[in-house]
Amino acid sequence: MKRWQLAPVLVVYLACRGPAPAPATVASVGTPFTPDSGTAGYPATLPLVLVSDVPLPGKAARFDYQDLDLAKGHLVIAHMDDDSVVVLNSSDGSLVKVLPGIPTPRGVVVAGDVGRIFVTSMPNKLVIIDSSSLAEIARVDTGQAPDGVGWDPKQRVVGVSDQRDGAISVIGDAGSGSRKQLTLGAETGNVVFDPARAVFWITVVAKALPDHLVAVDPVTARATTSIALTGCTGAHGLRIHPDGKSALVACEGNSKVARVELENAHAVNLAATGDDPDVLAIDPGLGWLYVAAESGDLRVFDLRKPGLVNIDSEHPGKASHSVAVDPATHRLFFPLVSGDAGSPVLRIMQPRGASAG
Repeated sequence: MKRWQLAPVLVVYLACRGPAPAPATVASVGTPFTPDSGTAGYPATLPLVLVSDVPLPGKAARFDYQDLDLAKGHLVIAHMDDDSVVVLNSSDGSLVKVLPGIPTPRGVVVAGDVGRIFVTSMPNKLVIIDSSSLAEIARVDTGQAPDGVGWDPKQRVVGVSDQRDGAISVIGDAGSGSRKQLTLGAETGNVVFDPARAVFWITVVAKALPDHLVAVDPVTARATTSIALTGCTGAHGLRIHPDGKSALVACEGNSKVARVELENAHAVNLAATGDDPDVLAIDPGLGWLYVAAESGDLRVFDLRKPGLVNIDSEHPGKASHSVAVDPATHRLFFPLVSGDAGSPVLRIMQPRGASAG
């Protein structure tokens, strides 16, 4: 998810800087974050150990986002520079299906509750895939150079980062309805749905620092909160902490990860990462944050502690900028352009001693 080089545009923030409303159900603020001890009898420890390298189809070209369909046991990967989407069995990495002819797929999100997979595609499309038959349903319009994508199961709305427009599109009726677009800055990165606050959060690169993390109402497409990410440049990758109180942001421009409070004073903590951090993944059971980078360096942080406490640094493979984690098995997935034999592989790794919980 390298950022596009864009001409500066006017930054518009329709923001209310007051604290977000108190969350309700899932991951509500005030709910203790109590990760498990790791495994059946043996606590998971680092470093990571190799489970297997599984050959991947297609040419040796860049991969991008991934998402897990936990109900079906599938791992869905955007093979960005091969113009295809690859679906694998998450248990062993074996091939389920390749969907070719999807130009520059980037963002992926599984919406299991409606049986759909959403994939962003150049130059301005959202591809909708049936998660059971793995057949393409439709392609609908987005803004220019769509990147990250999120799913709101409450309102059945898809949130798309229109990166080149510096905007977010919200598309109703599970991707089949009308589209509203809100311009936020020079560029946008990843977008995730926050079930506690019923908003999409999206990273925004501003015309002038600081970059921001912005909350957008999925129905009205209006910004409700804008948080300055002081010390973070090139805000891109994004995840919500399992306790719902903070967000984690990958800062591509200065190789840092930021942890920002979503309420109160919106305090920002920063820590160093590998060069050009991209995709973030959280193992809620272990309480670990994984930060993958274009340099191939992986940083692991302990989310059970305040701030950003680094507990490990590893190198899963060259340019291993994309990572996904299976919360049941604690296994990590790194699609690599070139494995040891020079062809694409899915590198599956696992913390030492970890097993299915």
